[in-house]
Amino acid sequence: MDDKIILWGKKVSVRSMLKEDVEKMLHWSLHDDLLFYDYNFPYMDIEERNQWFELKTKGQKRCFSVFDKQGQMVGYMSLRNVNRFFKRSELGIVFDPGEVSKGYGSDAINTLLKWYFKDLGYRKMILTVAAYNERAIKSYKKVGFEKYAQQYGEFMNPRINPLIDDEFKNIKKYFRKKGNKIEVLYYKMQISTLSTE
Repeated sequence: MDDKIILWGKKVSVRSMLKEDVEKMLHWSLHDDLLFYDYNFPYMDIEERNQWFELKTKGQKRCFSVFDKQGQMVGYMSLRNVNRFFKRSELGIVFDPGEVSKGYGSDAINTLLKWYFKDLGYRKMILTVAAYNERAIKSYKKVGFEKYAQQYGEFMNPRINPLIDDEFKNIKKYFRKKGNKIEVLYYKMQISTLSTE
């Protein structure tokens, strides 16, 4: 993959992440809903930010910063488990909670996919999403991702227990208790070059 890229969408621009972009994420707003508490970007000192950046961008991993038309950083996307031989990778996406539901996510993904499939010639992209995250699933389907598998994984949010908290009874079906841990259902989704043509 190219070292530095800049891509232009309808609502956003996407470029290779720079180390100084990590500091901008510290100023993002927080999710009001406790269900999404673990999606909040954590506070990190400068050493921790440098370590985070190195971890996210070393080896076969790439990170991209997403900006609105005013030049404000509204999110980032990552490609991990990049396999050049099989021409596939896994997408990760995180947005400032104050900037969701504005169409930035769908535009950012579409912009990245055009470069990924047409310029790089990759054939498949996959992602994992929590089954209760209906807004994200709707956004992924909008750009062409389709569910192909599901699996349970540990629920890492210590602030709530969806199995007993009445506030979350409408999504209780996506959770289960295993031993002394709570697990949540995740969907695996994928898109191929055929989906974008």
